[in-house]
Amino acid sequence: MEQKKSKTKQKGITLIALVVTIVVLLILAGVSISLVLGNNGLISKAKDARNAYEQGVVNDETGMNNLYDEIESILGENPGGTGGGSGSGGLSPEDSTATTTPYLPTGFSKLAGTSLSTGLVIQDGRGNQYVWVEVPKTADVYPTAGTTLDLDTLTGTDLETAYSNIEADLHTYTSVYRNNTSYTDTYYEDTNNASNWFTETTYNEAKKNMLKSVYQNGGFYVGRYETGIEASYRPAAGDTTQTPTETPVIKANAYPYNYVTRTQAQTLANNMPSGDKTSSLMFGVQWDLVLKYLETKNAATQSELKTDSKTIGNYNNNLWNITNTVARYSTNNGASWTLCPYEKTATASVLLTTGADASFGKMNIYDIAGNVYEWTLEYTSSTDYPCAGRGGDYSTNGSYVPASTRGSSGSTTVSINRTGFRVSLY
Repeated sequence: MEQKKSKTKQKGITLIALVVTIVVLLILAGVSISLVLGNNGLISKAKDARNAYEQGVVNDETGMNNLYDEIESILGENPGGTGGGSGSGGLSPEDSTATTTPYLPTGFSKLAGTSLSTGLVIQDGRGNQYVWVEVPKTADVYPTAGTTLDLDTLTGTDLETAYSNIEADLHTYTSVYRNNTSYTDTYYEDTNNASNWFTETTYNEAKKNMLKSVYQNGGFYVGRYETGIEASYRPAAGDTTQTPTETPVIKANAYPYNYVTRTQAQTLANNMPSGDKTSSLMFGVQWDLVLKYLETKNAATQSELKTDSKTIGNYNNNLWNITNTVARYSTNNGASWTLCPYEKTATASVLLTTGADASFGKMNIYDIAGNVYEWTLEYTSSTDYPCAGRGGDYSTNGSYVPASTRGSSGSTTVSINRTGFRVSLY
């Protein structure tokens, strides 16, 4: 009897110990899960650390750029303050051929290592980058308007005449890229999304503000890259009556911001950080001025810009070898993407992320030829297809749609994979 009692007692102790062990393990598991997954857990803290690091990188880069400019100022290379407008600092010319002093919009900094001789780049606090496009304020450029107009004091007919003369002079200056076009920077309505589009009055005011800025400051800024999306691509057309929700960026190796209507693109462009300046799609004359700038800087020839842009852009007949391992390519019109490197050895339509290869960049401006068409504010003079796209795309060859191409890209409801946009800053 004693042995049986002892065995029964032993079994009872074992079960209790097991239960206690399980309870303790459950408690420990709960604590561990809380430590890992909780609001103040390891994963949360790791995410916070990553975000803090990324912000630190931006802050460090901005600080270095500011220090660089301060050193230039001390050395007498960056006197600043000219050509900037209200709230803007000035960036002085760094080569003897420069005729303008670029302004620096509020909240922007100069990208260290860039200059007017190779393509001056500035960036906002989020890392979106723009390149200065010089438009010399000289008698050669403005033979009719002259170089001494004071647009702030002119009124009435005199002011309207001054703007007309400035625009006409810029058309003459860039005439080789206009090629007697019937396209004009004039208002046309968008009945599909009227609340987000210009009125005739606001369109004309926007054009005058652009012309005034270009004339007074001797140039403007243009997005270094086609506008893109960092987080994910747009695999299908969205609602043409609503502005897309993806945050636009002007950075290398971003998915092109396509499947966007012209009006949606203007809304997105206008909402980009711009400091004390205006962000917008380019007017047609601005696109021509970019091409003229590349020509005058000997970055590209007239022939490359207006006759055959195959060698300077992503076209279906340009055979290239992308070794940039951060870039991506798509062989199915953007439905899916694969990381580079990738070599194209035969004619094919291959869409690339922004700024995928150095051969597509001139004066630090990438993909002005090929990859995707880019919406502008220019009017085609066609009632059915009023929206003008510029620059050609990846699905055609470089002689058919060179950089100067004015495409009748469609109606105000067109939203396709081959068309994106680029932002200007003035």
